[in-house]
Amino acid sequence: MSEGETTPEDRGEAPPTRKIIHVDMDAFFASVEQRDNPELRGKPVAVGGSSGRGVVAAASYEARKFGVRSAMPSVTARRLCPDLVFCKSRFDVYREVSQQIRAIFRHHTDLVEPLSLDEAYLDVTEDKLGIGSATRIAELIRQEIRAKTRLTASAGVSYNKFLAKIASDQNKPDGLCVIRPGEGARFVAELPIRRFHGVGPKGAEKMARLGIETGGDLRAQAQGVDQAGGPEHPGIGDPQQTCRQGRSAPPARRGAGRLHGAGGDPVGMGARGDQRDGAVRRRPPCRRGQSGRADGGGGLASGRPIGAGQIGPCQPWQGRAGGACGGAL
Repeated sequence: MSEGETTPEDRGEAPPTRKIIHVDMDAFFASVEQRDNPELRGKPVAVGGSSGRGVVAAASYEARKFGVRSAMPSVTARRLCPDLVFCKSRFDVYREVSQQIRAIFRHHTDLVEPLSLDEAYLDVTEDKLGIGSATRIAELIRQEIRAKTRLTASAGVSYNKFLAKIASDQNKPDGLCVIRPGEGARFVAELPIRRFHGVGPKGAEKMARLGIETGGDLRAQAQGVDQAGGPEHPGIGDPQQTCRQGRSAPPARRGAGRLHGAGGDPVGMGARGDQRDGAVRRRPPCRRGQSGRADGGGGLASGRPIGAGQIGPCQPWQGRAGGACGGAL
């Protein structure tokens, strides 16, 4: 921010609601191998070592139908899918493709936070091209990725990073999901706790033993903590903190936090962002018949923070190339 420039908070105004996109490539490593080797298309493919000590770094969607997952021992993957084709990792190629994708991101915004080679957050509250609609920008980005790399990406659009990340997984592969202001609280209340970013299998098991199966259960637990003045069940972390992720907390604003600036260097984020294996995580998709418009009321133009009291129907919008989109988000 330049000297003398003021923020909405400085002027006593409500800050604008953020427009956040999470882009996640579909089975990135495996898809690159299938793209570069036509003989692999339509076949179950795993990237990684095939030896007794090998581990699956990524699996194609054909392989996932057999239960093959990233981080799985290769011997287990082979047992689940006898016809599984193993490919050696080619990280130089994956990094090159990743740089192509990031260049597409920066065509629209300088606020990019890569999480790994295959996914990133984008803050398009003020996009470079003046498009204004995060939904439209997400669709354009997916189209550009397909045209320039011959790969598909899924995207989630929402008003904070937590919801955008979950949304990107709703309609995989090659899908788009929008969670608008007013829909977040209900969406999180119905969300299985295992889907919360940062809740691993062990944490989900502990919470299940305490009767916490959904975000709504977690909210009730957090309210109990508020009333009791401290955690009721040590060992499950802070339920208030986890519950708050789905409310109104915005991502980092310009010049602060973890979103990357024009130079691409993260603030408060180590070099590990480019060194993860980038494997796409599998989540249960939305029902394919579920759809909704992205241009309803309660949009970002209001600039009001979204709290737990503002709830409405969750209508993820599943887009494909050329689909209509627009609206406040």
